[in-house]
Amino acid sequence: MKKILLTTFISFSLLTLHAQEKAIAKIHYIFKHVNDTTQKDKHIRDEVATYLGKQASYYTSYSSTRMQEQTSKTLSAPDFDGNLVISRSTSGIKESYLLEPSKSKMVEVKRVASDEFLLETTYPKQDWDIEDETKVIGGYTCQKATTTFAGRHYTAWFTTDIPFSFGPWKLHGLPGLILAVKDDKSEVEFEYSGFDKLTDDVQVTIGTPANAILSKKDEVEKLEQAFKANPSAYMQTRSSRRSTGAGVFVSISGASSSAPAMDASKIKSMTIKNDDDYKPSSVINNPLELKSY
Repeated sequence: MKKILLTTFISFSLLTLHAQEKAIAKIHYIFKHVNDTTQKDKHIRDEVATYLGKQASYYTSYSSTRMQEQTSKTLSAPDFDGNLVISRSTSGIKESYLLEPSKSKMVEVKRVASDEFLLETTYPKQDWDIEDETKVIGGYTCQKATTTFAGRHYTAWFTTDIPFSFGPWKLHGLPGLILAVKDDKSEVEFEYSGFDKLTDDVQVTIGTPANAILSKKDEVEKLEQAFKANPSAYMQTRSSRRSTGAGVFVSISGASSSAPAMDASKIKSMTIKNDDDYKPSSVINNPLELKSY
């Protein structure tokens, strides 16, 4: 039996989040964000997934897991010569969200390098207008719904064939799973990429924080700046930061996906590069959230 653990951080005030339920399924999306309006064709792209439980959901990037799967497949190929070339066509988002609507709670997991920080955040609410229009997505009959959230007007397509009131990112609250979402300027989009039921031999638990460091948004932003300025120095200070005892250490048995084990001894050299057709702009003049909610 496979056991999957996700380590994250949580503060004292969030210890009341006790979902502790097994994830039943996961839905995949292709996330697109026009982060630079002067170069709309050079937008950010990522494969993301929302892990689904009866009471809670966990939204996170899936790119690193997909890369592990593809790398493992390459290493096991009979003609692999030891020179590993990894082509990236996505940029892994650095934020994940654990959502528990029954308690009106959401926590954000923020990644800096290999560290993860948990932040208390405002619970997202959307007032949806459900319309009669329908269309088929991935073989599921979906119904149209619209809302305005964080400064953008979104159109979502949800299906009651999959009875989860969740979706990508912070979007939720419809009487069925959201399969696709796009804002009215086509600057933010979550495109349906697949739905999987989790088998009994894959144990993914959503909830119950258990191994966390108390963090604040401004503190994490400073760490991000420090890592960008000097990655080597940042990594050298990791041990001292972790040994200060700041916050409560917790652990979330969480929403991650299993990837095949890799035999690193087969690798003689490794090169990581972006695909020729994926060159996202580093400029951010159009944030995902245009205003607070």
